[in-house]
Amino acid sequence: SDHSRKEGLGDADGLPPLHAGMHSEDWRLAFETAYEDFCARVDANTPVALDPYAAEHPAEFFAVCSEAFFTTPDMLFCAYPAVYQQLAAFYRQDPRKPLS
Repeated sequence: SDHSRKEGLGDADGLPPLHAGMHSEDWRLAFETAYEDFCARVDANTPVALDPYAAEHPAEFFAVCSEAFFTTPDMLFCAYPAVYQQLAAFYRQDPRKPLS
């Protein structure tokens, strides 16, 4: 059987390996809710905080959110705080810094 593990959310059931203490239900809820909201905004041509390409697929959304987590953490936190919290646990860091 070729159950090659894809990075990101992969297929509908695909999850990255989560650390102990992280719950797949919380992860799934955070990402599914944010992804549905994001896709609705892109469809409506509403300004969005992330690259509209992220609406193509949940795995792309995960990748774009991960990039935003490191490059524009405050923007991601404002747009999708639940996703931010999951990524902070996943990457075991919190890149948000107080503005000096």
